[in-house]
Amino acid sequence: MSDFIKQNTKALVMHKTTNYILMAFIFAAALSYIYFANITVRALTVLEKTEQQKQSLSVKVSEMEAKRLAFDNNVNKEKAIQMGFVEVVNPVYIIRDSNKASLSLKTD
Repeated sequence: MSDFIKQNTKALVMHKTTNYILMAFIFAAALSYIYFANITVRALTVLEKTEQQKQSLSVKVSEMEAKRLAFDNNVNKEKAIQMGFVEVVNPVYIIRDSNKASLSLKTD
């Protein structure tokens, strides 16, 4: 059995067309490996850049939220009056499913 395999292997290796096909296959495999490795490295680079941008945006959003909270904590009645707001004397609330409050567009 091993003699048969050796003879067939020698016959395949000795044939020039088989050698060329095997070399072309090895060359194509090497090129495809290089191509896919290059694509993988580029994708990982883009992923890292995106992660960095995401972290920087997260920091910016946190800073903006802190500024907003600081501003909200500084608003008091006197500051609101200085900004032009007025205090409501008789507030009217509209409540859903209430028979007492109704709205109408009639002007007459």
